[in-house]
Amino acid sequence: MNMSIRKAVVNFVAGPVIVGATLLGASGAWAQQKAGSLKQQVLGTWSLVSQYVEQDGKKTERFGSDPKGISIYERNGQFVQVLQRRNLPKFASNNAMTGTADENKAVVQGSIAYFGTYTTNEKDGTMNSHVNGSTYPNFDGQDQQRKISISGDEMKSTLSTSALGGGAATSVWKRIK
Repeated sequence: MNMSIRKAVVNFVAGPVIVGATLLGASGAWAQQKAGSLKQQVLGTWSLVSQYVEQDGKKTERFGSDPKGISIYERNGQFVQVLQRRNLPKFASNNAMTGTADENKAVVQGSIAYFGTYTTNEKDGTMNSHVNGSTYPNFDGQDQQRKISISGDEMKSTLSTSALGGGAATSVWKRIK
């Protein structure tokens, strides 16, 4: 795994997510690719606009109506994704190792980070993500197939069955330039 992905994951686990397009560590020319294959269109760094799970006609926003998140797709097939509620509580002890049960619960239920490898399928417009590691250990080793649609600088990604609340999970991302 290259250093930019490691740094993004470490920043999430160690404290607030402070990540920018510089983590990508590559020229902006290919990162802002707007035409070409699905893989070329996905390449780059994306900021989370919205995320919801839809089940039985009901939409649930696990990360709230104004979530924070970043998704990075690299040319070498590596990816990292971090999603979180904007209003996660600070730990009163100022120590991640001594959070209260309520503080820990809020963070676990209000955030997720995972990384691994990805491939795209041009024929059906899907992306398969193989999760190498996640803050939700049940994702470790999983392959997740998402339907991808990209229009301009917006990417919509839908996972048909979500372990994060059942139903179909849809994330909307905006390209970071």
